[in-house]
Parts: sequence; C-alpha cells; structure tokens
Amino acid sequence: MDLKANGFRAGGRKAGKPPSDPWELVWGQPHIDAGRLATAIEGDLLADAEPDFRTRLLVRDAAKALRSFWGARKFGRWLAASPAGAKIRAILGEDLGEAGFPFIRRRLVASIGPAEIKQIFDLLGRNIHGRVEVNIAGSIPTLIKGLTARPTADIDFVDEVPPEIRSQRAVLKKIEDEYGLKLTHVQSHYLPARWERRRHFLGDYGGLRVYVVDEVDVFVSKLSSKREKHKQDLRVLARALDRRTAARRLFQDGKAFLDDDVIRRQIEENWRFIYQEPFPLPTTDDAQRAGKKGAKKGAKPRKPDA
Repeated sequence: MDLKANGFRAGGRKAGKPPSDPWELVWGQPHIDAGRLATAIEGDLLADAEPDFRTRLLVRDAAKALRSFWGARKFGRWLAASPAGAKIRAILGEDLGEAGFPFIRRRLVASIGPAEIKQIFDLLGRNIHGRVEVNIAGSIPTLIKGLTARPTADIDFVDEVPPEIRSQRAVLKKIEDEYGLKLTHVQSHYLPARWERRRHFLGDYGGLRVYVVDEVDVFVSKLSSKREKHKQDLRVLARALDRRTAARRLFQDGKAFLDDDVIRRQIEENWRFIYQEPFPLPTTDDAQRAGKKGAKKGAKPRKPDA
C-alpha cells in the first residue's frame, strides 16, 4: 500500500487534514515533538482571530517552552517566518499570570521525521545494484505517520539487515554519527500473521525498495511487552487507532500470542491499563476467521519482554 496514494503527506498527516490540535499534543502525551507543536500553534491562531484567555495562555507557555528548547536564535527565525509570528509575539507580551501549562518544556523532543528517514534510505540505496526489498518495523512506521513522538535510536528491519546494507560500513557510521540511529532487526514472528499483506510502500531509493509495517500491526506486536517505553507507545497509539480494529487484528492474526498463557496475561494487563476496561472476548466472527485462516505457519509467540 502506497503512503502517498493513501493521502499521507511527508509530515505523516492525511492530505487535507488540518494540523494537530495543540490541546491534544500537550495533554496526556509523554513526548511532544517541538516542530509539530509549533505547527499546531500556528494553525490554531490562524483559524481563530480572537483566541480566548485559555488558548492565549497555552500559546504563551508553549512558545516559551519552544524558545527554551530551540534557543533564542532558532526561535527568532521561526517567529520571523511564521504567518502567526505577530500574534505569538503579542501574546508573549501580555500579562497572563502564572504558567498554566508548566510541564511542556520537559516533554519536548526533536523526533526524527520522514525527511530524515528518507535521507537515510537514500544514502543506503545509492550503493545497491539491482533491487533489494526491505520491511521496517518498530517505531519508525508510527513516527513517519506522526502517531508517536518518542525518540528512537534504531531502525528495525524485519528479520535481518540485508548484507548489501551491512557491508556499507562507512555509510552506517555516517548514519550513526549524523542521525544518531543504528540499523537493527526484529524477527517477523514478533508480528501478527499476514503482516506483509498490510505493509505500506514508502518509496524506492536507488536500488532499495522500502515498505513499513502497518501501524495496527505495530500496536498488536507491542501489546505483550513489559517495557515501559513500549507501554508509552501503546498508550499514545491507542488515542489514534480504532480500538475495534486493534481487537480484531489481535484475535484474528495474533492467535499465536494469545495461545501462550504467559504472553496472553501480559496482553490482558496492558489492554486493561490502556483502555481502562476488561480485556475483550473474541466475537463469533473473530473466532471463525481465526480458525479458518490460523496463524502464520511456523510462527512463534512473542516474548513478553521483547
């Protein structure tokens, strides 16, 4: 499935969809991407000619956090180029009292974005002759779509990093030094069955053809994890993904996970925490589909702490 064909711009939002609501970004999120917050503030101010007190308070506190995070020079360049720069300056000059959103600064991050990820694949693809196809799992698919903002240190290739890439030692060193990322791998049996049918085409980069794992498959693959960073990802993804779709994917294509008692208990625990409701029972339709299709042959259940 092509990301562009399905309406996704470089920033991860669907084409035509307005920028993220700044209120959604600052409430309930462990990490806030600084660039995305700046765009959300601009969009909110441009859409509302006379923002109320609470909105101006949010804009002021968010702008101060961005200035602290970016530094005065980059912050000044942003204001000078922003179509809402004059409004933001005016709000910063108002006497709005004490901070209403004091914890924005500590949660700001500079997440790697689609442009940087594509640059990395471009660097790798230049030295590949012929065609090498790769699938990317982990946090990269959700970062590309703007669904999560947690910084990552890895680009996870499904099953293995191809030898055509592993042999590019100078390029790998450049990626580590300039982008802060290592190329690692995750075994496909950690993903729901038939994940490859739902992957999304990212692009061709020289001799490298890149697909990313579907975000619902990423969500299901992390449901059995005990790691705190994965629980944060689950909590954030749950706000953006349809719960019923996630449940169906789990019951129909995550059967290998649910058949293991230890893994199932962890899935149930994570589900209860994320959604604050009991773990759902499969519907008759779910059970029939899972029974007919079954899990992928040879699939191994995911380890709870993976």
